[in-house]
Amino acid sequence: MSSTAAPGAEGAHTADGTTPKGHPTGLYVLFATEMWERFSYYGMRALLVLYFVSYLGWNPSNSSQVYKWYTSLVYLTPLIGGWLADRYLGLRAAIITGGVLMAIGHFLMAFEPLPLLFSALVFLVVGNGFFKPNISTLVGRMYGPGDSRRDGAFTIFYMGVNTGAFLSPLVCGWLRDKFGFHYGFGAAGVGMVLGLIIFLAGQGKIADAVKAAGNDFRTARQIERDDAEKAKRDPAHAGEIDDPVTRDAHDAHEPGADGFAGMISNGLPILMLVIAVLLPAKYTVDVLRGAAHWSDLIMPVAFGAIAGWMGITLRTLKGATRDKSTVIFAVFFFAVLFWMAFEQAGNALNLWAEFQTTRTLVFFQFPAEWYQSVNPFFIVTLGPVFAGLWVWLARRNMNLSIPGKMAVAMTLMTLSFMAMVGAAVSENGTTSSVPLKALPERVQLESINAGRVSFDAAKGELSTRGAFPSYAIKEALEYAVDPAYLESLNALEKESKNASPKHAIPVKLSPLPEGFQLLFSDKQRERIVEAWDPATSTLTVKNSIDVDAKIQLLRAGAPTDYQEALQNLAERANAARVTGLWLVLSYLLATLGELCLSPVGLSMVTKLSPARYGSLFMGVWMLSNSVAQYVGGSLGESWGLVTPTSYFMIFVYTSLVGAVLLCLLVKPLKRLTHGVT
Repeated sequence: MSSTAAPGAEGAHTADGTTPKGHPTGLYVLFATEMWERFSYYGMRALLVLYFVSYLGWNPSNSSQVYKWYTSLVYLTPLIGGWLADRYLGLRAAIITGGVLMAIGHFLMAFEPLPLLFSALVFLVVGNGFFKPNISTLVGRMYGPGDSRRDGAFTIFYMGVNTGAFLSPLVCGWLRDKFGFHYGFGAAGVGMVLGLIIFLAGQGKIADAVKAAGNDFRTARQIERDDAEKAKRDPAHAGEIDDPVTRDAHDAHEPGADGFAGMISNGLPILMLVIAVLLPAKYTVDVLRGAAHWSDLIMPVAFGAIAGWMGITLRTLKGATRDKSTVIFAVFFFAVLFWMAFEQAGNALNLWAEFQTTRTLVFFQFPAEWYQSVNPFFIVTLGPVFAGLWVWLARRNMNLSIPGKMAVAMTLMTLSFMAMVGAAVSENGTTSSVPLKALPERVQLESINAGRVSFDAAKGELSTRGAFPSYAIKEALEYAVDPAYLESLNALEKESKNASPKHAIPVKLSPLPEGFQLLFSDKQRERIVEAWDPATSTLTVKNSIDVDAKIQLLRAGAPTDYQEALQNLAERANAARVTGLWLVLSYLLATLGELCLSPVGLSMVTKLSPARYGSLFMGVWMLSNSVAQYVGGSLGESWGLVTPTSYFMIFVYTSLVGAVLLCLLVKPLKRLTHGVT
């Protein structure tokens, strides 16, 4: 099959051999498909941690633990989905399968019971594995080798991602604010169905573009089978380079780089095999010593196994093919550092927006989720500028190399979190105090609000630095109530998840302090309480107990002066909330870095990967996000335990180290690309 298509065909070279200025229509079908799929993903992600903390009443540590498992698996399964598409399913079947599974998952999120919630996350994880790597690979199939439009196509495609990501926090956040979390989750499901419908309707346009570029939808197994049959029929032409797989063989005969670049190419597979052994071994030892839970072993074993698999795969490649593939794995490490910081948007930065940032625009208070639309807004507005910039630089032979662009990305991420450190210093600089005669015996202030709450017995003052989030108030109250009463509240909270107006559930609260009264607001009482029997201390609920209702029940069981002091302190501590411009500046800098790394990285994989491993290596590239989500989520478990300033400094340090190392490696990695930019 020729590497160019018929003159005038979509995605082909024109009759005079030049590249068409426009893009194939199929690209815009994939743009719309991905836009709605990302609407569903980012809409749900904007709600997830806030749902855990503000609705289910979990602390940030437990929320981050579930969040890291979900998001890391979402980016791990594309490795398997890419491999299955390469070898067996093909791109279209894999994308459709993934879309259906994700639609089921998003609609399950609209229901409250926890088993359905966790089932929904499983559907989303598996579906994303089939969908995500293969739709990106399909974009690359629309362009032939050497087509200068490829980088611009991925930037346009990436704008589709971010159009969906921009709209979804606005829509889902508004629905959460007005009607409740489950309406927001339901809207995410509608978005996924729309994306699937668009993809199915646009199959013809996609097929035309792929064919015009000289590519097809065959799997690697089909190509190998067809080549073998053709060789039998016409042995004289068996070695012609007429498809991507035989072009790989041609690259394998091109000599690999020498010098330090050659050392990287030859040494990286060995390093990956070493990691495959040492990473699981280290965590196995920790588990055996009791220093880690057995579940902490799962992902290190998975990551180690994949490192070994990819190390062996790299060893089978030869010459320039191995060099080019090595670049993907070398920059993988830096992509992990970048995404580890960037993806705090759905976790720590989301909590920061909810509890430490002002959310008022003129006289209108907006949901915290809306801050998550800032990054995609900048992507959509600045994306065309960067797409044009890469073309402008390329025409003047001034284009930065792939590693060079990524070094710029790491530098910008360092600046992004320096902005957050500035915000945290400002927030931490405000101290609020209220009168309190004595501190209840069981209260341990050193663990509350990252150790920023203090009591001065001489002055009779309870104080906090920075804002005072609801989860910190809840923890402070839990220390002060009778443990048996707290246990009964926890039972009520659990049982209430199965309550409904048609199925009210009674729970006995005990022991009650003298003069106990329910402190529910009128709105809470109307929504939650079916009946309250003071004689038997039985509360009958007709809806679930959210975190605000749990706080009111904790207040009712705590010493009066202490719970009133906490309430007053929380109100005064709102003065510590900082302007949202810090968050906007951080997202702007992170966005500029993202535009230098993410679309460039997607394009890089399609240009440097051997054809037989196209979707597999795309899955590997997305695995960098899986590792980043797991490590970043593990760090997120310390949110609320360490001060925000200390937390944000972690990402300043990691991004800065990555920027420096990548700058040192730009030249040797550029040699390994063999002229591919």
